[in-house]
Amino acid sequence: MESSKRQQALLAAERLKATGRLASEIAHELNTPLGGILMYSHLLIEDLSEDDPRRENIVKINKLAHRCKIIVQGLLDFAHQEIPQSGPIQINRILRNVIGFLEDHVLLRNISIETHLDPALPRVAGDENKLEQVFINLIINAVQSMNGTGTLRLCTEFAVDTSRVRIECSDTGCGIDDENLGRIFEPFFTTKEKEKGTGLGLSICHGIVERHGGTIAVESSKGHGSTFTVFLPMAEKDISDCGFRNAECGFETPNGKSK
Repeated sequence: MESSKRQQALLAAERLKATGRLASEIAHELNTPLGGILMYSHLLIEDLSEDDPRRENIVKINKLAHRCKIIVQGLLDFAHQEIPQSGPIQINRILRNVIGFLEDHVLLRNISIETHLDPALPRVAGDENKLEQVFINLIINAVQSMNGTGTLRLCTEFAVDTSRVRIECSDTGCGIDDENLGRIFEPFFTTKEKEKGTGLGLSICHGIVERHGGTIAVESSKGHGSTFTVFLPMAEKDISDCGFRNAECGFETPNGKSK
């Protein structure tokens, strides 16, 4: 039994090394064309006036190309287990930015997005780009599970009992089988078709959250949707000011206005 476990651990280590080599090759191949997209989209933005109707779409191209570069770097970070840069971050702002990036995506056209964000949420300590990557992955996974229609719900609150920030991402999608539920954070494990998933997205999310001193968990059942819950420690600067508040908060639309 012990020998089998050691063999499995060695196999997992070898697979992670292979991931690192693959990540380096991907970064080399993608960073050059992405750099070109960023440069030329920036030049186009400079050539267009503020009221030009084409400007908004080019700005989005620029932002999403930048996001692609960050994702490639995130894969390298996952492989090399780098410690994230730390600073005080407002999670609500990250979630609004992510919704702004993704709201025009074809996958979200018939998805209802509901946000319930605690306005008194304390800041967390961490790397904004890495955490943004986590929530982009969770949202894309949730939307894909709904096959084009359903409700995506994002909620934040201060968990008084643990003094941590709690972020919930729920969907009304297909859910996850019980036999797969315990494996979804494993590298290379995926329930998607081969051409639609690498099995790295959730494992990268898990690694990023853990390196921020947090936890990520999932509750799901087949046919009844899924809820991913992330807990992150609050920034030290906010601990003394928080007063262990857990404020009431209203529903918000993606543009931040209350319903």
